[in-house]
Amino acid sequence: MKRLPLALALVAALIVPAFAEDAPKDAKPALKAELGSKAPAVVIQDTEGRSFELQDCGITKKDAVAVVMAQALTFGAGKDAKPETKIADLKGVKDGDGDVDASKVRDLALACGTYFGLIATEESAESFKTLGDLVTWIEQANTSPILLVTFSPRCGSVKRQADRILEMAAASKVRIFAIACNTKDTDEHLAKFKESRDWPVRTFWDREQRVTDMLGGKVTPHFFLFDKDAVLRYRGAMNNDPMGFMEDEERKDYVIDAVSAIRGGKAVPVSDTEPSG
Repeated sequence: MKRLPLALALVAALIVPAFAEDAPKDAKPALKAELGSKAPAVVIQDTEGRSFELQDCGITKKDAVAVVMAQALTFGAGKDAKPETKIADLKGVKDGDGDVDASKVRDLALACGTYFGLIATEESAESFKTLGDLVTWIEQANTSPILLVTFSPRCGSVKRQADRILEMAAASKVRIFAIACNTKDTDEHLAKFKESRDWPVRTFWDREQRVTDMLGGKVTPHFFLFDKDAVLRYRGAMNNDPMGFMEDEERKDYVIDAVSAIRGGKAVPVSDTEPSG
């Protein structure tokens, strides 16, 4: 499959160091990402070895159709499947009694959406009736903000916040990508992390921390939110409640508030906070 021109390009673009002591001591970034400015062009590889570029972060219908049809085949669709094909007709979304299993429909949606940074839930998957609905869902994310999260599968803070990160991404409908920036993390560490929890987030390696340094990342997780034009609009913590103990009225959801501002064409109320990692 041809590489996507962009969505994942952006994902390819930003990162931060999982642990400060792992940062290269002699490498100095030639470019620096600044709040309110478009991120510098960067190329980076995901965990499957596919390269992407920054700058162009759009999603084309052709890309969306290609990914949906390819994933539909793995869920039992015939080679003649079309956008109008009903998801309920796919064998791979049915339980032992032949009924549609909502969790398997969600799995199909995730298989399609994760490539573009989209997170589906069982509730959101209920609206998908045809393969064309999945294509439309992906296409409509063309102008969605992109959230890059510095990541390490061995980081306690990441493990503690993982579920809430997914909930936030699904609720805000951002395109989320994880940037694995700890120089000592391995494919085995990542595989073990995914086996131990539900983590359907597309991950990119930045072991040399080139993008991490460019962004000025400090810890994991560290959040970087870009608008559709790849302009950095927010960086910092997900919220002011890293332990998840606060009542709703006490919590300040920095990322969600920034997403709302971007979607509303407004200035981000709080654009820079100290990350909690």
